[in-house]
Amino acid sequence: MTLTQAEKAAVVTVWAKVATQADAIGAESLERLFLSYPQTKTYFPHFDLSQGSAQLRGHGSKVMSAIGEAVKNIDDIRRALAKLSELHAYILRVDPVNFKGQPAATMLTAEDKKLIQQIWGKLGGAEEEIGADALYRMFHSYPPTKTYFPHFDLSQGSDQIRGHGKKVMTALGGAIKNMDNLSQALSELSNLHAYNLRVDPFLSQCLQVTLATRLGKEYSPEVHSAVDKFMSAVASVLAEKYR
Repeated sequence: MTLTQAEKAAVVTVWAKVATQADAIGAESLERLFLSYPQTKTYFPHFDLSQGSAQLRGHGSKVMSAIGEAVKNIDDIRRALAKLSELHAYILRVDPVNFKGQPAATMLTAEDKKLIQQIWGKLGGAEEEIGADALYRMFHSYPPTKTYFPHFDLSQGSDQIRGHGKKVMTALGGAIKNMDNLSQALSELSNLHAYNLRVDPFLSQCLQVTLATRLGKEYSPEVHSAVDKFMSAVASVLAEKYR
């Protein structure tokens, strides 16, 4: 997601108000992290994780300082946090799930976008079949999703599954044509899923399995990575209105 000028101004203003309390806020945030996600304690085996410990306050201060740098460089956060990103990814090996971020379209490189467009072009009019297969897999892998389709014939290859599969693939095709502005491209669909259908984004993994099965070796690791980024961005847009 792109921050508007008003949002950037709001972030800078709020940060100025909390900067003098950075140590305390950082320490409390870490305490909440360890309580809510106990598995994260494994990254701090030698820390005293008791409330208010010197190590918690010290690391909390480091975290807040890094965020402060990001605020100062809000127009180029990626560059501002490059070293910290490499540290967590390659040295500390921290699982990305611990950094709950926004998988936005900006994560897609020009090469990713090219690969996605190429792979989509190889589907050759089979969108309805692919969409139907992905939906059928979803209903089997995530049975609770069936509750969103109470009047559907969910048997394999039914007209309703094929019809809805085609709608899904048409929507994704529209998103691919507008990869630089997914929020706008999927705006109506996002409203529908959030306020009316309340559907959770479970389809991505099932669609990837279907694509890999159909395309074989053409669904290379590079293509897989690109499609995964794209589907994460789509899922994020569809979930925006839940917040």
